[in-house]
Amino acid sequence: MGHDADRSKDLDQRYRELAMSTFVFETRLAHRLSYFRVFASPRIAGLLKHTGQMQAEPGRRAHDTGLLMYSLIDAGLDSETGSYAISRLNEMHRRWRITNDDYTYVLGTFAVMSVRMIVRTGWRPITEAEKQLVIDWHAELGARLGITDVPGDFASFDAWFTAYEARMLRRSAAGQELLKLALEVVGSQIPPRLRRPTMALAPVLIDEPARSALGFAPPGLTARATVSVLLRFRAWRRRRNGPPPAFFTLGAPNGTYPAGWTIEDLGPRDLSGPRKRG
Repeated sequence: MGHDADRSKDLDQRYRELAMSTFVFETRLAHRLSYFRVFASPRIAGLLKHTGQMQAEPGRRAHDTGLLMYSLIDAGLDSETGSYAISRLNEMHRRWRITNDDYTYVLGTFAVMSVRMIVRTGWRPITEAEKQLVIDWHAELGARLGITDVPGDFASFDAWFTAYEARMLRRSAAGQELLKLALEVVGSQIPPRLRRPTMALAPVLIDEPARSALGFAPPGLTARATVSVLLRFRAWRRRRNGPPPAFFTLGAPNGTYPAGWTIEDLGPRDLSGPRKRG
């Protein structure tokens, strides 16, 4: 095995441990909120609405996003599974004219927002080396997706991400339509009596300017205090009990795919069609 392959395998192993064990709750929370965050960019929301995929199968699209990301983390970027997942992602996106800035922003919703979430909610502080690990792994993913000029450290990526949001985020009709669909999917997974109070807490964890661009009102004192108490309790329990059991198994049956799934099952059912929209 060559030096580059050794480095990639080591990077995969270290990031897998961080994202699926050390900071598994924080990373999963960041990923879930990042799914909403892209709707705050009118250009991205407009393209997503134009494809029609979310309107057709909002639950499946949300689930597929998570399954693809965790397939990459679990298997590794250069594994057979990882390589196929990346080819699948490239196949999904190549027919659309998407700017490099928008690609970088979506990558940042996973990389930058994961670090921010760990800083804010982590059961222990994240180290500078761990911040760099998050950026390095996502930069490698970005390179395989053809994304260029990805900032090489957290401070730089965080500054780039902040500048993009200040320049690009605002409320839009497309974003509101897609957010409504996404919230309905999330709400359907919460017991009915807990649905309203749980959904009322979500804006506490979405910072500005995304919160306003998504149309959420500033959270009140009660909501902020409730989230703070819940997060402190969760952090105490994590310190006491250690990491939770593994939550992801490649191909395992779930609510969307009761008979199990493969990478080929994920994403649009028909990937044929012309490039369109820029």
